[in-house]
Amino acid sequence: MCFVRNIAALICIIPCLMGASVYRWVDENGVVNYTQLKPEGVNAELVSADTGRRVSSPRPAPEALPRSDETPLTDRQQEMLSDLQAAERARQAEIARVREANCEAAHNLLRQLTSRGRIRVVGDDGVERVMPDEERQQRIDDAQRGVAANCVDTASR
Repeated sequence: MCFVRNIAALICIIPCLMGASVYRWVDENGVVNYTQLKPEGVNAELVSADTGRRVSSPRPAPEALPRSDETPLTDRQQEMLSDLQAAERARQAEIARVREANCEAAHNLLRQLTSRGRIRVVGDDGVERVMPDEERQQRIDDAQRGVAANCVDTASR
């Protein structure tokens, strides 16, 4: 993984070392972006890689790089890609497991809070008390938000 980060950092530094064209543009969310290729349909300014100042007369954009699906991967790159895909599948499976556990916990809490009768809780001081209606409603609202955030199919419960 460290190897991948080193390669990514090297790729990011190369344009600055070579004095390549860099374009500055602001997206619809107001975020400033820098790219080597002039984006289509966007008002982008050419920035000098040497000084960081905007250049008044833009140079033509360099030829587009080949798409990744046109460039064959080496065996090492294919192995790294497979490892990344496996790690992503494992991460997605863990996220699904955690969401399911959170969904179940939110449903259980909601069932307890909406059951009949008073709810007794133990305070920080160790004293048992009856939960006030305002606190109970707040906790019901929180549990409903937990259900909405974590349960994919809330109709089945």
